[in-house]
Amino acid sequence: MQNDLAVALLGPKVPDSGMRASFVHRWFTDPSSRALYPEEDHAHHAWTFVADLRAAVARRAPDDPEARELVEDLQTRSPEFADLWSRHDIAVRRDERKRLVHPELGTIDVNCLNLVSEDCRQRLLWFTPAVGTDSADKLDLLGVLGTQSLIPDPP
Repeated sequence: MQNDLAVALLGPKVPDSGMRASFVHRWFTDPSSRALYPEEDHAHHAWTFVADLRAAVARRAPDDPEARELVEDLQTRSPEFADLWSRHDIAVRRDERKRLVHPELGTIDVNCLNLVSEDCRQRLLWFTPAVGTDSADKLDLLGVLGTQSLIPDPP
């Protein structure tokens, strides 16, 4: 579930279910999902997603079929994921600074707080504008415009 500002910032929620509903799965199997972040940040996010997934999998039952299926599918479909997974790095994302790319407003620097349910099946992301940037103004503008385009359609 997303609020209106999240839809304007991140795009609509993916209507898929199963593995396709996982942003981590899309990150490693659908190159278009990476457009949300600047290209120079991709390696960092790939590492973070895998290390965080490893921590989440470790908190689940050892024979959890969903976790096992996700990891096996990603290892098969993505050499990048397989390489990162083989490193056995573990990280728990709680708060981090991110740069998000909006198609019309450009890069928006945010602080991202991750709130995770006990079973790690749900995650709430709470974005706030990064201090010392123009992100607060951009988010204010996005809050007014919503998903409307700033660029008029050609006649």
